[in-house]
Amino acid sequence: MSDLRQQLQKHYEAQALPVAKVEAILAAGRLTRELGGSAAVLPKRSGTWWWRPSLRIAAGVLICLGLTFLWQPTSGKKVSYASVAPRVVEFFGTPPELPKRSQNPEELRAWLLAQGAPADFQIPAKLRPLKSFGCQVVDVHGRPAYLTCFWSEKKPGVDEGSLVHLLVAKRSDFRDVPPSGSPQFRELNGWSFAAWSEGDVIYTMAANAPLAQLQKFVAKVGLPPASIVARSTTQPINS
Repeated sequence: MSDLRQQLQKHYEAQALPVAKVEAILAAGRLTRELGGSAAVLPKRSGTWWWRPSLRIAAGVLICLGLTFLWQPTSGKKVSYASVAPRVVEFFGTPPELPKRSQNPEELRAWLLAQGAPADFQIPAKLRPLKSFGCQVVDVHGRPAYLTCFWSEKKPGVDEGSLVHLLVAKRSDFRDVPPSGSPQFRELNGWSFAAWSEGDVIYTMAANAPLAQLQKFVAKVGLPPASIVARSTTQPINS
């Protein structure tokens, strides 16, 4: 038998009244009824509850549970924006399911807005004529990034050429966000990324292609020119 169980058993056994006291209480009750008086009142238990062993143990457990709850990370904690690129590489490591498919960019935008995308995000004007591959919501360590995918070139067949991916996220969900204006570029595990912010929206353009190719595409769609700010081809995707 465990120590806790033994202490609980001793506690409850200690609460039992002696037989003689029970008989005395019952006799007093019968006498009161015969005399037409009020019912007998049971004697109050003495002692301070805090010092009883079993209740001390229970109180300790509750305190520990309360401290554990307080130590849990808060849901409002921001995530480093540096984790977006590794998460994109991981996400496309296996062919993802894209639940919303449409060749109408406004339909794609409306679907992402319904999923919680920033209200003022826009699909760049020169991406709109490109054929879409669909969109999805990507979880980045508990924070959403809203993804749309396009074929980077106009070709007769829909499933031709290379893809370019646009992700938008809320500034309030991330720290170390890219500045507004010119995109910042980086490479990671064969992928290239361009990132910038506008107001409360963070934009990320990604392609499974060399950096020079993405830079050329960014210039083509009319985004401001930018310089290379980081390069890495060996960084692990879970960093």
